[in-house]
Amino acid sequence: MNTENINLPASFRVIGVGTGIEEVITKVKSLGLEGVSTEIEEYPYECIPNDEDKLAIIIFTDLEETANRIANTFHDAGVLTLGFSEDADPSCYDSVMLCDSRKDYPEIIKDVLHPIVTPGMISFDFNDLCTILRDSEFFTVKSTLANGVKEATEKLGAIFNELELKYVDYLSIHLYYNPNRSTPLAMSEMTSLKQLMSELPATVNVLWSVNHDENLHSDEIRLSTILAGKEIWRCQGI
Repeated sequence: MNTENINLPASFRVIGVGTGIEEVITKVKSLGLEGVSTEIEEYPYECIPNDEDKLAIIIFTDLEETANRIANTFHDAGVLTLGFSEDADPSCYDSVMLCDSRKDYPEIIKDVLHPIVTPGMISFDFNDLCTILRDSEFFTVKSTLANGVKEATEKLGAIFNELELKYVDYLSIHLYYNPNRSTPLAMSEMTSLKQLMSELPATVNVLWSVNHDENLHSDEIRLSTILAGKEIWRCQGI
């Protein structure tokens, strides 16, 4: 057990409903994220929140009434509830993911959960995730990969240039690096990233973190961003 995570909530649940999501659930389980459980459910009365539950991610491709009913139960219990399906009823969730490609779900779920279950240089905890996603209605995730912070930041900046950020209420940026990289990550390398954040619209509330990811090669840097807001579906490029 990673003792640095021992005080994390016991249950961040990823719940698959219906058919066609087995592969997604299997891939999420293979990520081995601590404090995260995976399950597939068919009947809403068998899937109810526990006292320890803090977060529920509901994934489905069919049985939308069942999935939305399960989600509504968690949402009403005060559990941060996220929906992954174009048929998710926003009224049953805190936030619904805007993404049409099911094959991207596991990586997106990793981007959402990794910062809150893995210690890093600059932390981002469950309360921060709640700040961004609680009752936000919609969210999306974008990511870049490059050799170095500057190049990764430039790629993320190019993504931002394609979006109408005036429709974004909250935005978090997460930098990942391999702690075993050939040269230690220096805070001076954050200059380009801080500059990018300073150029965001004043109406956007920004949080950020710096995290470890041993799956990255040598000096690779990965940046992921979570964008949330009631009107982000208006953004171009989403």
